[in-house]
Amino acid sequence: MLNFLKSKITRVPTKYHKSIHVLSHFILLIGCLSCTASLAQEIDKNQLKRHYESATKQFSTYEQKHRRTTETKNVNLSYLQWGDNQNKTKVLIWLHGSLSNAYEFAPFALHLVKIGYRIISIDQYNAGKTPLPPFDASFDDLCIDIKSLMDTLEIQRAVIGGFSRGGYLATNFYKLFPTYVAGLILEDGGSVSFNTSYFKLNQRELERKLQEVNLPAEIEEKYFGFYDNHFDAYKSLYDDSNKSDQFEILSFLKPLDQKWITYRGQQEYYHMRDSLQMSEAIFGNPNVSNYASSIIKVAPFEIFKHVNIPVLILDAISVHDPMPVYAENKMLAEMHSNFIKHIAFENVDHNIHFAYPEKFLKVIIKFLDQVKLTKD
Repeated sequence: MLNFLKSKITRVPTKYHKSIHVLSHFILLIGCLSCTASLAQEIDKNQLKRHYESATKQFSTYEQKHRRTTETKNVNLSYLQWGDNQNKTKVLIWLHGSLSNAYEFAPFALHLVKIGYRIISIDQYNAGKTPLPPFDASFDDLCIDIKSLMDTLEIQRAVIGGFSRGGYLATNFYKLFPTYVAGLILEDGGSVSFNTSYFKLNQRELERKLQEVNLPAEIEEKYFGFYDNHFDAYKSLYDDSNKSDQFEILSFLKPLDQKWITYRGQQEYYHMRDSLQMSEAIFGNPNVSNYASSIIKVAPFEIFKHVNIPVLILDAISVHDPMPVYAENKMLAEMHSNFIKHIAFENVDHNIHFAYPEKFLKVIIKFLDQVKLTKD
């Protein structure tokens, strides 16, 4: 059914996936792959220039077709949309993971449009084209903005899905606005408290895990530095092994101080800049911002005590699982077997939709068939 999906999947380049692993197991855009790739494979500059020019045109066209922005309480909330904008009943809203943006769900959107869904993938605060609010906003504030968007679009209920940090945001949205949620899709995040796996470790194991957040200098320079121009920023994320235009890269590029950046500032916003910040976030230091501490404050077991909607938990497990919470997910599903479905994906560390795109889509389609979209 989806044999071509892997070749068309929207993602940051493969070499990015491999090198960015060391950021932190929880702020990965794509998951825990080895760091063995070269950071700077050369590609013919003229060829790359042609790819860049083509990508720029494609990106502009795609943005014009799918980009929308709505003024909400706190920001001008930006998102991508696929499908009939008059469809107000069969709607799936996707919330991306850390270091990502609304393009994360692009590879799957049109497949769900074909089965009658309208897809909305939101750029969260400080991601894609959604700016930072003018104050220290929290998950609650972002959820209020998502509700505001739904109200503006006259969407009374929707399936809310999210990956990693987006999963926690989805669960938080359900806590605040349960009547707006017809079902939840939680991809390796949002079903178990964020700090659970950390609290399982002894002191030595904890110190070792926290050290993984500290970036090697070459990674820091390449992905969190400045670029003199737009083309150089594009080149920094270009996957040399895939000789295509890769126009989605452009969604990660931003101007700053007469330079260009890609992921600069994201770690600080999550308060995961280094092992010290990560430790402060996990253990609730008062120095942590409202937004960064929000993910720690989401308590899924408490939130789902009286769950009455279908919930799909997609659980990535592997030998090097950065979030080893299979037992907790299994327990939660057994406690609420009438509503919660727990599916484990083996041999993938974190990002299921990248590792198993075909299976990911099939499981979601099957789940959507079981969701009641209208109110009683």
